[in-house]
Amino acid sequence: SVLLSKWLEGKVGDLGTTRLVDPRRQSRMTKAPGTVDFMPPEALAAGDNVRYGRELDVFSFGCVMLHTLSHEWPTPSEPVVTDPVTFEMKARSEVERRSSYFAKIDRSRSGVLIPLIESCLSNIPKNRTSIVRVCDKLESLVDREHVPTDDLTVSALQEEVE
Repeated sequence: SVLLSKWLEGKVGDLGTTRLVDPRRQSRMTKAPGTVDFMPPEALAAGDNVRYGRELDVFSFGCVMLHTLSHEWPTPSEPVVTDPVTFEMKARSEVERRSSYFAKIDRSRSGVLIPLIESCLSNIPKNRTSIVRVCDKLESLVDREHVPTDDLTVSALQEEVE
């Protein structure tokens, strides 16, 4: 979840929700959690039998970062394209499907985040970065760039997933 303060500052929460589930088995939910445009391909394909794991949270967080930096609501393009010559259908990666949003990111200010976002949006759940790595990367960028931030934000996010 992304919550807004009264000053419209975004706060990320609920990334530790999956800790409440036995890590040795995946949980099934009766309905897919979240907003469809922020959901990974495996959640959409599963319908009501979504296997919820931390990888789903990482994907959604990558979407939030991408669409916050592009200043547009996510509407990914079609998951399959047809070759105009051979008429073969080819699956597109989530990064390809959202390429128009990547193009709108101000690279002089936020370009350093693009590889991190791409690692969150892998079509294959096990290939996505971990939320701990996301926290570490964001914290290192804040430290390196001396960006003023609420020191508790990154620390609280890390504690929530540990």
